[in-house]
Amino acid sequence: MRALLSVSDAIDYALGRIAYVFGWLFLVLVAVICWDILTRKIGFQLPGFGSTPVQELEWHLHGMLFLFWLGYAYIRNVHVRIDVFTGHKTPRQQAKLEVFGILIFAIPYSLVATYYAFFFAEVSFLQNESSDAPNGLSNRWLIKSCLFLGLVLLDFAVASVLFRKLVMLFGPPDLAARAAPPVAGH
Repeated sequence: MRALLSVSDAIDYALGRIAYVFGWLFLVLVAVICWDILTRKIGFQLPGFGSTPVQELEWHLHGMLFLFWLGYAYIRNVHVRIDVFTGHKTPRQQAKLEVFGILIFAIPYSLVATYYAFFFAEVSFLQNESSDAPNGLSNRWLIKSCLFLGLVLLDFAVASVLFRKLVMLFGPPDLAARAAPPVAGH
C-alpha cells in the first residue's frame, strides 16, 4: 500500500509541475487574443500573419491549456461532478463508487482515446498536415500530438486516483488518511 501511495505522490507531483509550466500559456493566450482584437480594430496585420493564423493559434493554445491541465484537475478533485448521487454518501462509499467508475468507465475510455489519439497525431505528422485555410498554421500534427500527450497525462491521473482510493479502502489507517482526496480548490 505504501508503494501505491508513493507512486501516486510521484504522479501527482509530475502532473502539478506540468500544469504549472503550461499554465504560463494562459498569459500567451491573453496576449494573442489582445493582438487579434487590436489588429482587427485598427486594421493592421503583419504580412503572412493575419487573422486566420492568429485565431488558429488561439484555439491551439486553448486546447493545450485544457489538455495539459485535465489530469491535474482530476487528481485535485476540481473537475465537474454530479454530486447529487454522491453528496450524501460517506467518504468510504464515495471511494468505492470512484473505484467502480474508474474501472468500468475511466480506464477503458482513456486507454481507447489515447490509443486512437496516437494514430491521429501520427497520420497528421506523416501527411505533414496543415490548416485547411490557405494562410492558416502549418504543422497541425503539433496540436494533435498535444491531444495524445494530454490523454497520456489523464491516464496517469486516473491511475493515481485509483491507487489513492485503493489505499483509502484497503490500507492501514495512517496511510488511508494520507490517501484522502484534497479538498476541492486547495
